[in-house]
Amino acid sequence: MTHSPVDLNVWKIQLSKVEDQVERYKKYLNQDELARANRFLFDRDRIRFVICRGVMRVLLAERLNTSPTLIQFDYGDKGKPRLTNSAVEFNLSHTKDWAYFGMSDSIPLGIDLEFMRPAAHHGWIDIAKRFFAPAEFKILSALPVDAQAEAFFCCWTQKEAYIKLHGIGLSLPLDQFTVNVDPASPAKLLTTTWNPADLGQSRLYHLEAPHSYRASVALRSVGPVNITYQQFINH
Repeated sequence: MTHSPVDLNVWKIQLSKVEDQVERYKKYLNQDELARANRFLFDRDRIRFVICRGVMRVLLAERLNTSPTLIQFDYGDKGKPRLTNSAVEFNLSHTKDWAYFGMSDSIPLGIDLEFMRPAAHHGWIDIAKRFFAPAEFKILSALPVDAQAEAFFCCWTQKEAYIKLHGIGLSLPLDQFTVNVDPASPAKLLTTTWNPADLGQSRLYHLEAPHSYRASVALRSVGPVNITYQQFINH
């Protein structure tokens, strides 16, 4: 059976390029979002949160032909937001100077972006051994040391995207499912003891990312996915 492709739009947002508009974006936030912003200890974290929520509201408002201030969210048990009165699906991830925002007309998704920061003296092997499935750790630990960081984040972003797709956070142990560890090969969900049906219902993709970053997306789709990238510019 041939399935029609679905569309996914991904916006790349360089936070430092839009932080001069933080006061404008702040006006789009509701009282709950403002309270969350005020709980951050450091100004840079507060600013990034405001920008991400503000830009998310702007992009959703454009899709729904409404005002950013009128966007309403419901939240899952683990805090994943969804639109109150629309089938449009979305997800956002940010780290350091970049945020990625994915949006689809009806396909649930999870997106993860990570900065490949330097590891401790044992590299990423200790973390992989603790959290990844044995099969993933075996592949990762066999790689040359200078190749392990990218492979680690290749694996980590796929896993984060997958659990964000389901909106369950780290309540799902990362060793309960396996993904393709090789950064040069397509992203893929290989096994899942947690929900075996997902092998035929979910797809993983690597995303384009700036230097020293890795990004992945997971979608509930049985067919192919057309991914379109856009660089966000102040609206």
